[in-house]
Amino acid sequence: MDRDLLIDLTRRAVKLARDNTTDLMPSQYTVSADSYISSHRHGQDVALLNRSPQLVGYSSELPRPGTYCTKTVMGRSVLLTRAADGLVRAFDNVCLHRQSRIADGCGAARRLACPYHSWTYDLNGALAAVPGREGFPETVSGTTTLAELPAAECAGFLWLSLDRDATLDIPAFLGPLADELDSWGIGRWSPLGEKVLDSPINWKLAIDTFAENYHFATVHRTTFATIARSNCTVFDAFGPHHRLVFPLNGIRDLEDVPEEQWDPLHHMVVIYALFPNIVLSCTIANGELFRIYPGDGPGRSITVHQNSSPLDLSDESVAAGAAAVFDYAHATVRDEDYALVTALQANLESGVRDHLVFGRNEPGLQHRHTSWARALGA
Repeated sequence: MDRDLLIDLTRRAVKLARDNTTDLMPSQYTVSADSYISSHRHGQDVALLNRSPQLVGYSSELPRPGTYCTKTVMGRSVLLTRAADGLVRAFDNVCLHRQSRIADGCGAARRLACPYHSWTYDLNGALAAVPGREGFPETVSGTTTLAELPAAECAGFLWLSLDRDATLDIPAFLGPLADELDSWGIGRWSPLGEKVLDSPINWKLAIDTFAENYHFATVHRTTFATIARSNCTVFDAFGPHHRLVFPLNGIRDLEDVPEEQWDPLHHMVVIYALFPNIVLSCTIANGELFRIYPGDGPGRSITVHQNSSPLDLSDESVAAGAAAVFDYAHATVRDEDYALVTALQANLESGVRDHLVFGRNEPGLQHRHTSWARALGA
């Protein structure tokens, strides 16, 4: 991130901490409980995500030509490759024969063979070999390829569209955040794998947990609150996206240090909300990615949690330490945030109250929900 911007954000964070306050919205905001429990709204949400650009991983998951990775996006299996020309491509991970998945996980290969009948494809998606070829004269005649999806690489991340006819323009979609995200470099750091949470909470309720630090002092009293301030946030919106800065507990120590000696990244966590369903948590040592999707009904969601590290993971002890940090962060989200809001989801479904209240001190929540409502024409 540009140092002038970092210094400005740090100044704002120091002032908020000194004044014992946070960035505030003009007024409170209410959201209907139906937003989290209505089958009609669930259908609208699924349609919204299906037509929106999807950030699906780090560029470092395809580190060089001849590599591939697989993702599940909105319940759909996708194969991403980096072929000899260095470009990223995406395909439905569905064999042209009997619809088996062609690959799982990540790896390096010149060709990928379906595990069912060994139909084989190159990394450009072309059908390269068919055992018993004479049995499929119509299929193997001419050029046969996997169904390709629009794909792009931007700001160090892998993107795709689930709409085969879409045109992806991710720099335009991200606006000024494109260069800012790229400057972190986290998409080029070493990936640490994926952890999946299938949770009995609405997907928006899952995302809500990342949109404010007002809850740190209670929900994360012995975890995140020992590191970061509660109810103290620097907020900026970028169209449908936003950035939150969570100051760490020692931020006021900078008051006695000349600005030219500040090292801002040691004093903050930066959270990006990328429309419609992505959360990025960035620090000097970790680049966490949360891909959050609606489940099979309004009361379920799927969270795919990834992390990347700037450290050299070829050292066994360093890799073990990075994995332990990832495990800790994941457990905190699972056992503190999601465990608490599971009961909140149940209360919503009980119908006791017909709305939720977001305070002036919760700008991230207000911005998220107004952006979703605007996209749905509400």
